[in-house]
Amino acid sequence: MMTHKPTKWQVLIPLDSSTTEIIVANTAPTVEFCNKGLVEACSKLRIEFVCKTWDSVSISINSVTLAAELEVIK
Repeated sequence: MMTHKPTKWQVLIPLDSSTTEIIVANTAPTVEFCNKGLVEACSKLRIEFVCKTWDSVSISINSVTLAAELEVIK
């Protein structure tokens, strides 16, 4: 199945190309750091993986996000 927009289980964060490259080059620490913040915020949301998508970073998550969880990820 193909879609033209992100699913509810995906977060897209537009960044400049140099920042995107740094995040994508360090995916494991990025996922670990974000998940640690989510645990500290008492959230059950977890980031599964991070990859480059167009001029942004795509973050795949295990459930639909709440506004507070988006702030933790940001």
